[in-house]
Amino acid sequence: MGVDYAAARKLIALAARLENKGPALMLGRHRMHVRDRFRDRLEGDLAEHGFGLTWNDLHQPDGFAETFFEALGFPRVEAMDISDFEGAGILHDLNAPVPDALRDRYGLIYDGGTTEHVFDVASCMGNIDAMLTQSGVLAACSPGNGWFNHGFYQFGPELVYGYWKHGCQYDVLSCSMLPVRPRFREVALPDPAERGKRIRMRGAQQAANRVYLYYEVMKTASSRPYRAAMQTDYVRRWSDHDRAAERGETAFERRRQEQDAHV
Repeated sequence: MGVDYAAARKLIALAARLENKGPALMLGRHRMHVRDRFRDRLEGDLAEHGFGLTWNDLHQPDGFAETFFEALGFPRVEAMDISDFEGAGILHDLNAPVPDALRDRYGLIYDGGTTEHVFDVASCMGNIDAMLTQSGVLAACSPGNGWFNHGFYQFGPELVYGYWKHGCQYDVLSCSMLPVRPRFREVALPDPAERGKRIRMRGAQQAANRVYLYYEVMKTASSRPYRAAMQTDYVRRWSDHDRAAERGETAFERRRQEQDAHV
């Protein structure tokens, strides 16, 4: 995928909010995919968020996105891929643990369509956690629905809340659905654990219309690696059932505590 207009405007808003920008890492070497008809809008977004930049300031002759991130204030921009076929400078298979030299290194990691191609999701997400500094942010624009046969997976908000928030103890800065058409009808996706039920996609949000899952999560002082994520709406139902049966501490809370003891 890369950075299209919908992702670019979210990243511009994110960069404007971040006080301390560290080096940035692209998972895959991403290209800019902002169509000509959206470039005036992009310049308006830049102005709105205090960036005195034009499209020409963001454009890179080879079409890749390093200049875009550098213009937003990230001091160094690197790209990781399993192959150097697109010129990535860091070669690594995200199914395997990252080397120590990459740990605690990046203030921003951007996933513009890579993690769905990595079979071992737990290892992949654990690598992202390992590479982020404290207060570092993962920003992702991933296939959410309607992308059959694009990669191994299509991701939903449970990845954001069940894994990153409730599992890894990250702060969720943003979580929304970005439809391909109509392009600007963004839908915020709240935490299913707080609602007690998952979000249902209806009407124009159904599978016939492709959507992206866009999210931003921030690593905190209390964040930790985590592997045993469970769907949050089910955990709430199971736990409420155990409490109603007067079982005291629920089996699911004990399981999470046991997992925490091994982190």
